[in-house]
Amino acid sequence: MNEITQLSVICTHVTHDTNGKAKEIKRRFNNINTRASEADIKSFVTTISNLIEESFDKVEVVKTQGLV
Repeated sequence: MNEITQLSVICTHVTHDTNGKAKEIKRRFNNINTRASEADIKSFVTTISNLIEESFDKVEVVKTQGLV
């Protein structure tokens, strides 16, 4: 299996304006330790959420691997 070269975390928060239209706010964190476990990522997201006082509706992890 190829080694992961980059790890990013994308946290999404959905808000609704006065007209009821949904608006997605995304926060992207790049260059996360590529050896981070799922528990490490959850802990990171919880810490960020507490620091900025914002809850996230969706958390995505993007892993980049070299194929060659």
